[in-house]
Amino acid sequence: MRYGLSYGWLAARRRLGEMILPAITTATGAFLVVIVFGMSEGIRAQSASLGHADEISAVVVLIAVTVLLVGVVEVAVATTRTVAQRTRELGVLGANGIPRTPVVIALLVEPVIAALLGAVGGAALAVIAGVVLGAVGFVPTGVAIGGLALGTAIAVAVSVVAALATSVVPTWNAASRPPIRSLSTG
Repeated sequence: MRYGLSYGWLAARRRLGEMILPAITTATGAFLVVIVFGMSEGIRAQSASLGHADEISAVVVLIAVTVLLVGVVEVAVATTRTVAQRTRELGVLGANGIPRTPVVIALLVEPVIAALLGAVGGAALAVIAGVVLGAVGFVPTGVAIGGLALGTAIAVAVSVVAALATSVVPTWNAASRPPIRSLSTG
């Protein structure tokens, strides 16, 4: 497992440029989730005046989480593309007798890093924006620090778990191919 993680880390560092779009998409979703949770008290108060506080709050959170999951789907698409580009490398690893588990772990490092960097970056920007907007007075209902913290935790956790969940199948399938097939088609 240690070798899979170190090989995955080296490969992720080498392929940093290809992780930018998935990380930015995830950051956008994380930003929205954190801002929504930070402003949830104000949203709840304003929607109470309309008479449907619980329904409106639930819809706002659902939209924010949906945007976050769109970012994670981008991470999964990037993982599938990465696996397709690395078939020859996977064949060489398999031909040298590297077991499937370290290969899968190595391939999962990249989507986890992209999701984690995107979620943390988007959450950090949202916290800064929320605090600044609250301090300047652009958000009359205020921004709750507890909501920002909860939104950050949710955004990071959902991003990493969803990136792992959507990336396991393509990486497992790629690592399960016979080496001769990977070497001849790569």
